[in-house]
Amino acid sequence: MTDLKQRLTLLEGARRKADIKAMSDDELDTHIRTLGVGSPECYAAIVARVLRHPSAFPVVHGDWGCCVVAN
Repeated sequence: MTDLKQRLTLLEGARRKADIKAMSDDELDTHIRTLGVGSPECYAAIVARVLRHPSAFPVVHGDWGCCVVAN
């Protein structure tokens, strides 16, 4: 039983150290599905995925905060 726990610990550690920038979009999608929802690793992977394909809508920052302006 101890060997299994050690292997799981090693696998989880390796998953946290994944090279997100080197992954393709499909690989990153698969990686995101393996992460625990709400974990810092999950948020980092999702943000990296979203930032790969920026929005076509311009974002305007002002005193009221941030809003998207449709053309």
